[in-house]
Amino acid sequence: REIPGINKSLPGIKQTNQKNPDNVDFADTIKDFLDTVNNDQKIGGKSVQQIIMGESENLAEAMTKLEESNLSFQLMLEIRNKLVDAYKDINRMQV
Repeated sequence: REIPGINKSLPGIKQTNQKNPDNVDFADTIKDFLDTVNNDQKIGGKSVQQIIMGESENLAEAMTKLEESNLSFQLMLEIRNKLVDAYKDINRMQV
C-alpha cells in the first residue's frame, strides 16, 4: 500500500523487496533518509568552503545548497521528534 504524499522516486526512498513492491522495510527507509540528510549536509558545507577558499564565485548557489541542507536537517529532527513521541505514547499504554 502506498503512503499518500510520498514520492517513491525521491532520493533516500527505495524499494527493498522487488518481488513485492508494497513491502518496504522501515529501518532501510530511515537509514536511506539519514544518508540523504548527511549527504545534503556535506554538499552544503563543501559549497560554503568553496566560496571561502575562492574556488567558486556563485554565492547564490552556495546559499541555496546550504538552505536545502538546513531544511532537510530540520525535517529529520521533526521526524525524530514524532517517532520519540509515538514511542512514549506506546509506553504509556496500559495492557
